[in-house]
Amino acid sequence: MAIGAYVPAIAAKAFEAHGFPSASILSDWPEIIGAEFAAITAPEKLVWPRRGIQSHGIEEDLQQPPSRRRSGATLVLRVDGPRSLEIQHIAPQLLERINIYFGYRAVAELRIIQGPVIRETPLEPPQHKVKEVELDTDIEDEKLRRALEKLGGSLD
Repeated sequence: MAIGAYVPAIAAKAFEAHGFPSASILSDWPEIIGAEFAAITAPEKLVWPRRGIQSHGIEEDLQQPPSRRRSGATLVLRVDGPRSLEIQHIAPQLLERINIYFGYRAVAELRIIQGPVIRETPLEPPQHKVKEVELDTDIEDEKLRRALEKLGGSLD
């Protein structure tokens, strides 16, 4: 058995401590809310409302009749400082995307905290090789001639 198969069971306690039923919401975050918003946000924790009988996870909550289910969690979302206003503005759309992922109204509200979002270093865009072409006409200005040749090579 591969060592990666043991990771979910070992890490489950750490994720439960932050209210996440599994690591999938963290690993699927770009697919849930889109790559543009995933680059500036990071889910911190899910805070579930308290009831008389404590439920420890979504699976147990789903087994309850709808009248006994929790009303929905609060997702604490870390957002890069300048973009927090934008995220606050589109919060209803993000909540809809998150709840579609869960399959029911698991998250009732977003709580936004400002702070740096740690990301993987982005890959550098590939460098396009520009082939130079020779112009048929004589141009006296050397810089202009080279710029035109370079432009002609990038149009191919």
